[in-house]
Amino acid sequence: MQNELTISSIYDSLIEQIKSIDTQDLSDDVKDEIITKEIEKQKVYYWIRLYLKDEISDLKIGDDFDITYIRSGETLSGKFIAFGKKNLNRDLDNVIVNYDPEDNPKCLCIMVDEEEMKSEKIPFIRTLFKTSTYFEYQVYRREELTFTNTRTLQTCEYVDCDF
Repeated sequence: MQNELTISSIYDSLIEQIKSIDTQDLSDDVKDEIITKEIEKQKVYYWIRLYLKDEISDLKIGDDFDITYIRSGETLSGKFIAFGKKNLNRDLDNVIVNYDPEDNPKCLCIMVDEEEMKSEKIPFIRTLFKTSTYFEYQVYRREELTFTNTRTLQTCEYVDCDF
């Protein structure tokens, strides 16, 4: 009962405030143009899971990786953010059903900035990302796509990568 009175009084207050608006100062000259102001640019990242043959001992969170398609010389940069998790099992609907918080050092999670994907300099690489607007089914050899740590200059030997 107390809430109803409070809500009712709020509505009454709003109605009174609306009635007190001076409409004489309003102009009939209405512009059709939409005015927008970007307050803060949002960042969007695409993720790559890189499944390694062997663990890399000299790897640090935040290391930059160059993803290079050898045939065309295209290079895209990404950043190693975390290891994948062990026993991350999903059901048929892709819902996580089992989770172990222990890191899997053979699975690297690399993020790529969406702004870099817009570059015309990487026409092949950007088609690999399944959730991007550029996605196309592609066939390539594993040795044609390399992942190189820019800090150590070590090229990763990998089993698979999931874009």
